[in-house]
Amino acid sequence: MSTLRFVSWNVRGVGSREKKVKIINRLNDLQADIVFLQETHVSRTSAHTLSSSQFPHMYSACYNSKQRGVAILINKRINFSIRNTMSDPEGRFIILSLSIQNIDLCIASIYGPNVDDPSFFHTFFTSLADHSDTTLVIGGDFNLVLNAEIDRLSTAVSQRNWQSADILKQYMKDFGLCDAWRSHHPTLRDYSFFSQVHHSHSCLDYFLVSSSMMTEITDTQIHPITISDHAAVSMSLTQKRVTPPTRNWRFNTSLLKEQDFINYFKRERAIYLEQNNLPEISPCVLWEAGKAVMRGKIISYCAQKKNKEKTLILELEQKIKSLENAYAASPQENIINSLRKLKLELNEILDKKTQFMLQRLRLENFEHGNKSGKFLANQLKLNKEKTAIHSIKDSVGNITHDPQQINNSFKDFYEALYSSQINPSDAETEEFLNDINLPKLNEDQITTLDSPFSSSEFYKAIQHLPNNKAPGPDGFPAEFYKEFWPVLEPTFFRMVTQIKNNHTISPNMNSANISLLLKPGKDPTLPSSYRPISLINVDLKIICKVLARRLEKITPYIIHSDQTGFIKGRHSADNTRRLINIIDYCSINKLEKIVVSLDAEKAFDRVNWKFLLAVLHKFGFGPSFINWIETLYSSPNARVRTNDLISQSFSLQRGTRQGCPLSPSMFIIFIEPLAAKIRQNVNIKGIQTENTDHKISLYADDVLLFLGNSQTALLKTITLIDKFSSVSDYSINWSKSTVLPLNCKFQNIITTSLQSGNIRYLGINFSPRLSDLVRLNHIPLLKTIEDDLTRWNSLPISLMGRVATIKMMILPKVNYLFLMIPNKPSIAWFKSLDSYISKFLWKSKTSRISLKTLQKLKCSGGLELPNFYHYFLANRLRYVSRWMKSNRSGSPWLDLEQTLCGKLKISDLPLISSSIKHYNCFKSLTISITLIAWWEFLKMAKSSLIPCKLTPIWNNPDICRKKTVLNFSEWQEKGINNLEHVIHDGTFISSEDLILKYEISTGGWGWAGGFGCLMALGLEMGAAALRFLCAGPVVDGGGPGCVRSRSWGGDLGTRGGGCWPHPGGWPPLCGPGCGVWGLGAWGRPSPVWAPPCTGGVCAPLGAPPGGGGSGARRGVCLAFQDSGCLPGGGVGHSSRGTTT
Repeated sequence: MSTLRFVSWNVRGVGSREKKVKIINRLNDLQADIVFLQETHVSRTSAHTLSSSQFPHMYSACYNSKQRGVAILINKRINFSIRNTMSDPEGRFIILSLSIQNIDLCIASIYGPNVDDPSFFHTFFTSLADHSDTTLVIGGDFNLVLNAEIDRLSTAVSQRNWQSADILKQYMKDFGLCDAWRSHHPTLRDYSFFSQVHHSHSCLDYFLVSSSMMTEITDTQIHPITISDHAAVSMSLTQKRVTPPTRNWRFNTSLLKEQDFINYFKRERAIYLEQNNLPEISPCVLWEAGKAVMRGKIISYCAQKKNKEKTLILELEQKIKSLENAYAASPQENIINSLRKLKLELNEILDKKTQFMLQRLRLENFEHGNKSGKFLANQLKLNKEKTAIHSIKDSVGNITHDPQQINNSFKDFYEALYSSQINPSDAETEEFLNDINLPKLNEDQITTLDSPFSSSEFYKAIQHLPNNKAPGPDGFPAEFYKEFWPVLEPTFFRMVTQIKNNHTISPNMNSANISLLLKPGKDPTLPSSYRPISLINVDLKIICKVLARRLEKITPYIIHSDQTGFIKGRHSADNTRRLINIIDYCSINKLEKIVVSLDAEKAFDRVNWKFLLAVLHKFGFGPSFINWIETLYSSPNARVRTNDLISQSFSLQRGTRQGCPLSPSMFIIFIEPLAAKIRQNVNIKGIQTENTDHKISLYADDVLLFLGNSQTALLKTITLIDKFSSVSDYSINWSKSTVLPLNCKFQNIITTSLQSGNIRYLGINFSPRLSDLVRLNHIPLLKTIEDDLTRWNSLPISLMGRVATIKMMILPKVNYLFLMIPNKPSIAWFKSLDSYISKFLWKSKTSRISLKTLQKLKCSGGLELPNFYHYFLANRLRYVSRWMKSNRSGSPWLDLEQTLCGKLKISDLPLISSSIKHYNCFKSLTISITLIAWWEFLKMAKSSLIPCKLTPIWNNPDICRKKTVLNFSEWQEKGINNLEHVIHDGTFISSEDLILKYEISTGGWGWAGGFGCLMALGLEMGAAALRFLCAGPVVDGGGPGCVRSRSWGGDLGTRGGGCWPHPGGWPPLCGPGCGVWGLGAWGRPSPVWAPPCTGGVCAPLGAPPGGGGSGARRGVCLAFQDSGCLPGGGVGHSSRGTTT
């Protein structure tokens, strides 16, 4: 065991010889091995004076004899070798890359500005990125506090937080760094600097180290403030004899590209089956033993391949060196050609290694970016730092840094979490479920789930498994099964059949390794802050995938539309749109309601299997499917992996494993009874619309309650949830649940400690005012993007790599916000976003290519840079499509929007002009923004769907009769709703065809009323509309042609300003042959000849023969006179008749 002692100290100027001696003596007293000095105040010419006999090795960055200056001193007893150095010409930092006692380190001494200067930290960490391919140790005076609450003690007025502090903390996160002293003393107050001017104490001096080092740091101290006005800070790094890391074998998928390996595996597999496929060996044993044997064969193959490869690389390097020497002595063309050939061969071998690194890093999105070895190494290092857990609190609250103790703490935590805390009786479970009305599976659905597995199902399940995913404990990934499935399928099928018959899975197959991901914003020292991902074996995952694919066909029919998670055709954005619509609906109607956001504790991990099976029976699942679920959950076990250590195995007694394809469907089935119980409880009052009582909305474990502002409703809901918890293990953390009051003040008089205020749901912040959505979400995101791009600006990435960075790192965040929130940010917001992206693309220099050009397709000379405004429009337009395919019963958000539309069908909105702005539905935020986006899209596409064959006839403000929309219910019931129903082959359908096609009664008011509406349709659509229909909508590509009405007998057109030409010219007057339908009496219509028009106004028409009506009516003339055609193809009206 050996120890390195680091000391960082702002000495406030070395100054005289006497002060230097004091400093050196103090460093000796502290037993310093490596010293980081700040404010040395020496010039470049006198920097050598910083060294001494005890510290002969000195590296410095100087500014002048009065300011700044940093240095690193290394004790004479330390053996080390320098690989690289980087010094700041401004004298603020120096970076050394070196090896000490077989430890590769990158160390840096830093002196931060005493003003808020974020650019300095951008510069420093950019420089550090070029040199930091190893573990980092950064020490110095940062001139800022990381935590103002405990790192500063001041009698003066509280100081503002510097932006530099936020930038530094973000870089610490990016580089996987932590404050060594604070990690060892999380709550202790101690200070490294005292200001005589401000009479304040502050902690400005730190050691920031790679998280993976924390297990080896045994001591950190802030020493008394002497000699200087800063205290020396020390840190001891001790190399311990720790438990060696647990190596988990993992199949190298690059082998699948080698035909030699494929042939080798098939040959060895055949030999294994020939020797072991015997009647006395069970299929399960044959399968498990086969994996172990094949693993050994693969390891042997790789070892031989690696030795051959190493030998070949050595030979190639020797040959290259020999040819280089030969060419230097005698340059010849044949030598150059041989060199090129050898280098190409060597590069092919090295490229294979690079591809394996890329696979591990999942950097396919950087295909056109930089691929230097250093870049890959830095990315590997960063991933390792992010997954390292350097400290954890045990069950009694003590912090430990020991890797083995950390692993044990997590093992204890998850063993307790997955142990069932309740054992409800069958009677208690039945009592809860009995009075719930849940849909039952029909016979076809049961047959779908219970039918025997087929080979094709297994094959499809394997093909749907994603590549580049970490395998389970056996090390075989999905790619392995995809390649060798024809070889593996027979024994696999037999093994599955035996599992089904015996209801038992081997412990090895049913095991999992639990990997941990820190949840955003959570305390990294708490085991509960991590999300467990179960890496299960792919062979078990195939079985679960087949069951999941069967089940996903059933869940849309048995799970209420209130649930949207993990169900085909439902989206998380439906939940936020529903919430926005509810807030909007309550605001428009002045309703006092509340929305409660529930915080479920480890919901997926607390699923009680006994209750889950009871729910499956309640839904009417068949025996075979239920037996499979019982088998899968009968004896699972897991191990926790932390810091390359794997714990002992422990059994699971509850929970759905996150990582299993079946788990999402199992969870939504598990929680559906709670949702149904709330929906069906008449004493729980929700938010009532025209057709729906909105009470609950769920996306997996993210639950919203919609309730009246009544303590009774809330109390009954809480009681019901508690009852559900008593039989299911489900638990709500009420202290973290939040109430969003709508048009009211929420007063909590219940014992639960509910909070009241804005809520965060599915990553989106909501307030009672929808106008706040941009401020709460878009503005903070824009600031985050600006900070990220500024931080990445100086990284050595090519232009194409930067475009890829935008697509991978920025676009998903922005697109998610556009998907979840309908609000349109201001034009200034989009301009700012484009500005930040442009600065990043061109490294803050003048743009060489416009964003508009870069946004073009590659085949058009662009780089397919995202156009964020187009993404905003696209996310709005997706709801236009869903309106047109509306199914109100299956979409609660759609029911709300239809309610806001009143008599208008929501599917008709895209087919109505902007006159819809004057209707109440346009007051809805979601509807208005969607329509505005739709109109903008049509304008951009230079297209129109108004009118078209789908244009609605009824309740359409574009088609009015005396400023009143048409609405004839009898014809609607017959299926006459759109223009396509009354037009055929470019003409209006004749009365005879209309009667036959729609079985219209020809007597009474219904007949006359229908044709009255139809007449008004012809009149009010106007010339421009009919011309459009004549030519056909742009999207249909119809050619020009004249619409002629057989019913009315005349061409439906106009002449004059804005009119289109009529073949042969327009007739000047109405007369015989005009064939206007006269509705002189509201009976059976018959053709009459209209007298000539006078001044564009038709003369009255008498009652036609045989019309038993109620007297004469004004006729309608469809002749075409200049005086009767309004500019632009409009329609002229008068009290005496109508002329077009």
